[in-house]
Amino acid sequence: MKNTELHGQGQSGGRVKTLLTDTLLFGLSNFGSKILIFFLTPLYTALLTIEEFGVADLINTTVQFIYPIFTLAIMEATLRYAMKKDASPRAVFNNSVLLVTLATLVLLCFQPLFGLIAPSLRTHWLVFVVTFGLFNLYLCFTNFIKGLGMTKLFAVASIVHTVALVCSNLILLLWLRWGLQGYLISIIIAYSAALVLMFLCAKMWRYMWPLLPDWKLLREMLLYSTPMIPAILAWSINTSIDKYMIIAFVGMGANGIYSAAHRVPTLLSTVTGIFLQAWQLSAIHNSEAKDEEAYYTNVYRALHVVGLCGCFVIIPLSKVFSVILFDSAYYTAWQAIPLLTISAFFSTTSGFLAAAFRAHMKPKNLFSSVAIGALVNIVLNLLLIPRFGIIGAATATAISFAVIFTVRAVSVQSLVRIRVDVWRAVPTYLLLFLSSFLITFDVPFSTVAFLASAVLILLIYYRDIVNLIRSSLAIVKGVMAKRKGGSV
Repeated sequence: MKNTELHGQGQSGGRVKTLLTDTLLFGLSNFGSKILIFFLTPLYTALLTIEEFGVADLINTTVQFIYPIFTLAIMEATLRYAMKKDASPRAVFNNSVLLVTLATLVLLCFQPLFGLIAPSLRTHWLVFVVTFGLFNLYLCFTNFIKGLGMTKLFAVASIVHTVALVCSNLILLLWLRWGLQGYLISIIIAYSAALVLMFLCAKMWRYMWPLLPDWKLLREMLLYSTPMIPAILAWSINTSIDKYMIIAFVGMGANGIYSAAHRVPTLLSTVTGIFLQAWQLSAIHNSEAKDEEAYYTNVYRALHVVGLCGCFVIIPLSKVFSVILFDSAYYTAWQAIPLLTISAFFSTTSGFLAAAFRAHMKPKNLFSSVAIGALVNIVLNLLLIPRFGIIGAATATAISFAVIFTVRAVSVQSLVRIRVDVWRAVPTYLLLFLSSFLITFDVPFSTVAFLASAVLILLIYYRDIVNLIRSSLAIVKGVMAKRKGGSV
């Protein structure tokens, strides 16, 4: 089959236009938001000790780790069923809000257990529970309005969330000097501001009264969402277990340094994550299209090239980012940046493939890939962290996400034949890993070796890069032509 470009005519062109429109909306909200938070990193590392930064990250990580268990992953069903024409929006929203509320109340009973596992959570228990509730309500609200097509409101809510977080950080951390407590209160303020905005602008009260569950629909939603719990939990293990194991083997301060290192690959995951949010909606809408295979393949190749280029920019500049963004106590974080960037790349490509399973209502199939990845991650963390510290954790994470991507790339073929060129992919990933290890261990001339590898990889994907540029230019020209025609 000939390689087709990303742009097209008719139905394909309309899908790409919708995908790019949604990506732009999510980009306006998320990119600016994440970049602002990214540039707050120097503030955090200057005003929080490595132990305090480690505790703050532990609270956020634990909230995201346990939410699918306590909420039964209902937010996954909120998005999918809000998009269904035969489902009542009020019933979908009511079921979601009631389950999140119940989950938060149940969590209150688990203080002794969490206090035993992590004493830091016992110290900040009330903040932890409130953050959990608001985080899940935020997911519930945002998935609901996205499902109803209110992508503009979602974009504005994300911006409000960030502005509130930045302003409260500046007041509580920089001016009042409240330290860790101020940082945690800022998170609560940010979620609350975004929720109030969505509640008012989307007139959520129309969907909340009477606040009664629809038991039949709730059962259907849970049949969709609960099979995702193992997959989401295993995914959380891949993204979070290394932090718990660093705390156990090395200490809370090392977790603070490792958490700071995670901020730099955020540049890559933010850019690609914006696209993935739009892609999830597009994949659901086009799950039965006749040319679904070509559509998935072309979009995948474009995302793949963008992800690789992001790695080529971030990895050789790891030390530079560390000097600019981190206080001197956090400087050694640069050693984890290259491999964490690779893990962000494979996380993105894995997330792209996951959309196919969700669109075809096959969430159970996601579990096998993340379960294998989680097992690899745990084993490698046990072997590598005691010897190499945060470098060992970053290595385990990168390899586990590469494993997840590989398993999904094979298993997704039963749903959609996404053409992954193995003969190009294998040498590309080997070069990427090997040259990144050279930088991580500060081998002489490692940056030169990495840049040489990058040039070789770009040559390997020359055709995809040319197609991506042509498609982008064609789309821009089409938009400009329409604007010009409309102004006449």
